[in-house]
Amino acid sequence: MTDRAHLPMRPLWGCETCRAEWPCPPARVALLTEYRDNRVALRLYLAALMAEADAQLAQVHKESGLYHRYLSWT
Repeated sequence: MTDRAHLPMRPLWGCETCRAEWPCPPARVALLTEYRDNRVALRLYLAALMAEADAQLAQVHKESGLYHRYLSWT
């Protein structure tokens, strides 16, 4: 059995699979596994997504604690 990918659902940045705020716990595990040999690349990737999420969430006036969601756990 394969797990469905936990990908971000734009523009609200929830998980397409479990509907939690993205990156959800399964997405975090997958990202940490994928980038296990290059945490700098993971942080750069997430920072770019955080900037995109910030712009989109600002349009719908949603506060989100993006630093905590995207970078502090890495």
